[in-house]
Amino acid sequence: MRASAALALALGLLAGCAAIPWPHAAWSPAGERSGEGWLDLRGAVHVHTEASHDSPGTLDAVIAAAHAAGIRWVALSEHTQPGRLGPYGEIDGISVIPGFEASAAGGSLLAIGVAEPPPRGKDPAALVRWTKAAGGVAYVGHFERSRLSEPAAWQAAQPDGVELVNLHANSEQRRGALLWRIPLLPGGLALRTLAFVAPANVARWEALPGPPPIVAAVDAHAKFRLLGALGGTVDRYRDTFRLVSTHVLAEGASTASILDALRSGRSYVALEGLGRVDAFRFEPTPHGFLLEAPRTAQLSLLCDGQRVARELARRAVLAPPPGARRCRAEARLDDRLWILTSPRVLPIARP
Repeated sequence: MRASAALALALGLLAGCAAIPWPHAAWSPAGERSGEGWLDLRGAVHVHTEASHDSPGTLDAVIAAAHAAGIRWVALSEHTQPGRLGPYGEIDGISVIPGFEASAAGGSLLAIGVAEPPPRGKDPAALVRWTKAAGGVAYVGHFERSRLSEPAAWQAAQPDGVELVNLHANSEQRRGALLWRIPLLPGGLALRTLAFVAPANVARWEALPGPPPIVAAVDAHAKFRLLGALGGTVDRYRDTFRLVSTHVLAEGASTASILDALRSGRSYVALEGLGRVDAFRFEPTPHGFLLEAPRTAQLSLLCDGQRVARELARRAVLAPPPGARRCRAEARLDDRLWILTSPRVLPIARP
């Protein structure tokens, strides 16, 4: 018994503790109706499979991971090389949305909801027009390095929104922390250091007109294997899907409803590596905005780039100042950003 335990420990340290598929309980999917009647659906955005040249991941693994993480929809963002897609649509209760990631403006463009590869040109405005004409939504990928973070370039291209957080980009910032975490901690704990939004991204986003709607990107490839062909995958879908998620408020769970929510900005980002989020409410009332989190947090209302109200609570009504045009909500746990909504514009009745 002791010999087996010692052998297991040695193998774990050799392959990396994070590479061991430690068991964990499955999350139930989000699916509550908001006070406004929308269905709150947890999703994974920017997912690669073996349809991309640099991912060995299978769609079966994506579907299994979605069920384990309570994900209701997955937005594929396959590379344009080789430029093919696997199955998509409603698969085993998961809405698999087709899409591609195309290089553009120093970063990329996510063409979500299109089944044909985009044209080879890298002009971002042309790619956005093509995506919209094909019935999809166009989000700026790798916002941290994209020239579309400049207001003039943004206005020229007119995308639908931005990928505010990207786990691959975060891993480059936290490489030192990962080096010691991967050998010593289970995957979910080792990768938790990636659950953050870079402050520079927030500042660049807030400088854009609007600012525009947001999503969080898992940028999942399931390709980092410590033992090569023998396995030892560190970035498993089942772990990355639990780190960050994009929730949409949609009429239903169909692809069309989810794309409409993304297009309309009914979305929020949840850093679920810090705490599970089945639902978050950010709704207008006669006296301000109702904010309700899954647990007590530092709730904040930000209007036109300024923090105008905050309260430590699970539920609070926070009032915007007179003349406010656009407001968004945040929730923080121990000063760490946990939930961040897209902005909304609504007339607020005064008492």
